[in-house]
Amino acid sequence: LPVIGKPNWFYLTLLSPYAGLYYWKSGDRVDDIKVKLVTNDEETENEIVVEGNDEEIERMWRTLKWTEKGMVKVEGIF
Repeated sequence: LPVIGKPNWFYLTLLSPYAGLYYWKSGDRVDDIKVKLVTNDEETENEIVVEGNDEEIERMWRTLKWTEKGMVKVEGIF
């Protein structure tokens, strides 16, 4: 870095604890997921509508072993 210079490179190491503090304080995120249960008139079929962050929905599907409506899970080779 030209601003810091060659003899003062170690000043960057003094800033590293502050980087950890920054990510510790602002690293939390709040994810909201909306779940809606819909039944047909005869109450013979239920449909679950899930709205939210793609990553969280994917993790929830893997945990609960759900699949999308009309999708079939194909097992991998390995």
